[in-house]
Amino acid sequence: MNSVLARLLAWQIGTLIITAAFVTALTYRMTWTEFSRSRDLSLEQVAWAVMRHHGMHPEIYDLSNRQQSVISQVWDKDGKLLFASRPDQPLPRQNAGFSTFTWQEQEWHAVVIEDRGTFVQVANPSDSHALWFREFGSSLIVPFSVLVIIMGSFIAIAAAQAFQPLRQLRQEIRERAPGFLSPIPREQYPDEMLVIVDALNDMFQRLDQAFLARQRFIADAAHELRTPLTALQLNAQVVSGEGDPLVRQEALKNLRSGVDRAAHLVSQLLNLARFDPQFAGKRTIATVDLLELAKTVIIECDILAAAKDIDLGLAEQMPTALTGEPEALRVLLSNLIDNAIRYTPAAGRIDISVTHDQESARLIVADNGPGIPLGERERVFEAFCRLATTIPGSGLGLAIAREIVRQHDGQIALDDTPGGGLTVRVELPLR
Repeated sequence: MNSVLARLLAWQIGTLIITAAFVTALTYRMTWTEFSRSRDLSLEQVAWAVMRHHGMHPEIYDLSNRQQSVISQVWDKDGKLLFASRPDQPLPRQNAGFSTFTWQEQEWHAVVIEDRGTFVQVANPSDSHALWFREFGSSLIVPFSVLVIIMGSFIAIAAAQAFQPLRQLRQEIRERAPGFLSPIPREQYPDEMLVIVDALNDMFQRLDQAFLARQRFIADAAHELRTPLTALQLNAQVVSGEGDPLVRQEALKNLRSGVDRAAHLVSQLLNLARFDPQFAGKRTIATVDLLELAKTVIIECDILAAAKDIDLGLAEQMPTALTGEPEALRVLLSNLIDNAIRYTPAAGRIDISVTHDQESARLIVADNGPGIPLGERERVFEAFCRLATTIPGSGLGLAIAREIVRQHDGQIALDDTPGGGLTVRVELPLR
């Protein structure tokens, strides 16, 4: 199993087993040594007690405190003291068995046994046990220190090994060239990191698509600009070098048409860049009267409609207020109406409808032009997409419109106009 958790558990469990075995052996050895020392001390004290009992006059010896710490006493059944290893410390007699008592402000531990009327009491002070325990307890610092050092070292090694894939991933990303966006191999990373690797691969894929889209956009924009600019150049040469007034007049007409086309394309390119999603947070949001905005745009476009004798007007109108960006909604209406004027034949008709319900505003632009085939209706929303037609245009109007609708959390759809033509339906939430 290729898992960071499995690696950490293997290292830590292995470290725990090895360290526990080592520390257990060390502690056992030290405990046995201390036990042997305590046993030898007890034997030594018993030997001194026997020496006193047989009248060896131990008072002439310079006995240490350890050798004098055990006091033995013997009584007969009448309570007469028959023997005391320390006559200078006449400890009170205790009941048979083990007991703890205080004598001369000192705590003592004693055991009393009885056999055929003879009572034997052996006692020693509690501080002698405490002294032995402190000496033994201080020796436990050694195995504890060994335990901390060994486990700390192994845990550090385990952590370094477990997080090696993270360092490897960081190094791989750091060494990548800006344009190198191929996916990172998943096989060389543990299971817990696959989420990060997949997220990075997804980001690389989206960046690669964005770079390709940018390159395609630049190429398409250059191609679209080259046509009107070439026409401008040729017509300018005709105007400057042609002597025939009629030819010059035609060239001037074409020159103005080329300028208009180039200006329209540049304006659409600016709108496409301006409504890019990355600038969505820098826009001004306000309450917009969609009906009044539609009337304003209709008046602005009426000159173009009148030039083709197109009946442009409002079919349904309801006062509709919604929350959005005023300039973006103006561009949306302008693009939809401009597209309708371009593709509607002379003496045609374009109807604009503004309605709403409790949740959404509806904008409908219906014309009686050639319409768009059902299989092409999704593709026309792509930038620079133009169907096979001689009608001039940039191929950006619907792409900009869809982006504006998307940023307002709305929907846009293309449909057939009854009797022939194209109907654009836009639905925008009121808030």
